[in-house]
Amino acid sequence: MKKHIYFLKIAIIALLFTGCTENDDEFFATTTVISNNLIEVNASENQVNVSCFYPRILPQTGGNPFDLYLTTTSRKFFFNYTLEKKNANGVWEFIAPSNITVIEGENQVGSYISGIPVLDALDTNYEYEVDITLTAGQYRIKIEPEIASLNSENAVMVTIKTTTVGIPSNTLEFTVN
Repeated sequence: MKKHIYFLKIAIIALLFTGCTENDDEFFATTTVISNNLIEVNASENQVNVSCFYPRILPQTGGNPFDLYLTTTSRKFFFNYTLEKKNANGVWEFIAPSNITVIEGENQVGSYISGIPVLDALDTNYEYEVDITLTAGQYRIKIEPEIASLNSENAVMVTIKTTTVGIPSNTLEFTVN
C-alpha cells in the first residue's frame, strides 16, 4: 500500500509540472491591436523630441473602436527606446540622458528609457512628450514600436503595435554640433 501512495504522489507531481507552460496567455488575458504612427521623433539643433499622443478610444480599421481604458483599466501605457552616443573609438554606447524636460507623461530611465503616456484629466487621450538636450556628438535613437498597458490588474493587458513618425526602421542617427 505504501508503494501505491508513493507512486500516486509522484504521478500527481509529474502532472502538475507537465501541465505548466511558459505561455502567459493561458493565465492572463492579453490582446494586441495595430495603430500606425503613434510615436514621433524629431531631432533639431541640440535637442531630440520624443512624443506619443493617441486617443483612449482607438479607431480600428474594419471594426469597432477599441476603448483602451475600459479594456485595461490602466491610466498608463509604456514603450521603450534607447539613446546612444558614438564614442571616440566609433562604438555606440547607451547614454542615460541627464537633461530631460518632461512636457507630458512620465519617464523611467534605466538600461533603456521607458516613455510612459498617461491618460489626461478628461480621460480622452494618452499623452507623452519629452525634450532631451544633448551635447555635441553623433547620436542614435532606437524606438521599440510597441506600446503596452501598465498595471492592468484584473483586466486585459493590451499591446499596441505601431510605427514611428520621422524614423524609418525605428532607428534615427543624427549629429549635434
